[in-house]
Amino acid sequence: MSLESKKKILILATTASMIAQFNMHNIQILKKLGFEVHVGTNFKKPGTIPNNLSKNLVATLNKMNVPYHQIDFPRGIGTHKINRKVLKQVCTVIKNYGISGIHAHSPLGGIIGRRAAHKMKIKILYTAHGFQFFKGGPIRDWLIFFPVEWFYARWTDALITINQDDYQASRFLPVSRRYYIPGVGINFDNTVSTFRKKQLRDQTRKKLSVKSDEYLLISVGELSKRKNHETVLRAIARLNNTKIKYVIAGIGKEKDRLIKLISELGLQKQVLLLGYLEDLDGLYYAADLNVFVSKREGLGLGGLDGVVHGVYMIGNANTGMKDYILNNDIGLLVKSPTDSNELAQKIQLAMNSKRKAKLNKQIQKFSQKNVDKLMTNIYKKEFFSYE
Repeated sequence: MSLESKKKILILATTASMIAQFNMHNIQILKKLGFEVHVGTNFKKPGTIPNNLSKNLVATLNKMNVPYHQIDFPRGIGTHKINRKVLKQVCTVIKNYGISGIHAHSPLGGIIGRRAAHKMKIKILYTAHGFQFFKGGPIRDWLIFFPVEWFYARWTDALITINQDDYQASRFLPVSRRYYIPGVGINFDNTVSTFRKKQLRDQTRKKLSVKSDEYLLISVGELSKRKNHETVLRAIARLNNTKIKYVIAGIGKEKDRLIKLISELGLQKQVLLLGYLEDLDGLYYAADLNVFVSKREGLGLGGLDGVVHGVYMIGNANTGMKDYILNNDIGLLVKSPTDSNELAQKIQLAMNSKRKAKLNKQIQKFSQKNVDKLMTNIYKKEFFSYE
């Protein structure tokens, strides 16, 4: 691809956290393929990362020579007025910089991206990080979100799904092409020695004031209703075991409500909110169990990342987590993520067995190397063939 014919691809997402956590490899892949990559997102309201990491992302994009554009995406679905403003911003970027294709992420990013691509007559790829409607999900979500996704699927050149349920559901959407990739890629780093793992475990547990005979539960994720930390707290209260300690790594608007609930349940000495952590290795090695029972989740990176670190987990059977929690050697699945009694029983079962996650060859498909290979082929097929 010559400089004169170099195509310009815009990676579009509602929050800077979606870029930082899920798209840095995609940017690198596109650049290696010879594309000029632009990023459009909300850097001012970065989502699940703190503002200082949003600034770090900007610095990283500068070093990579990747132009970036502030797009004033709201959280949630927004309003007609705000979304019209956002659509105008995206169309302006497309026009001013000669963008020839978009790779959009997140529900609203997918809608705005597809409207802009349709209006400006350019190529659009959309990665669904978990449909708003899903098997076993509320009927209300199917009635509201499936028709919306069906409508915008007509303007989708290629749909990328990251779990098997969404891929099967995509057969009912009028998209031109559909792909399945196993998540966004996990680093299977086996270079950490057993000694180092134990050292990190001991250091982290000491820092968290967790004794050797205490059982440490962790959750990694945004403090939001969707991540469902409330049910975990209620399950711990049901177990009434002071040997259980629980820490949550993440930031979000539910923080004050969770602090109040912790107090109401009398769990102040058992539960700790850690805020956002950049390095999770120590936490994973310190943990005895990863509890990740989000109400809705495309795949559940916080769960899969823990599994790769050897942490046994409890997940939600109605999400993409069942793609990697294939048996009881890896983890347990709850049928109802808001049922604190069922979750308490699963936690007790995990405590009794004291298991570690045992990886098998099927898990290898989630590796960064495999996902990058699949994304490279998708980009080649979709963006090189488009004229």
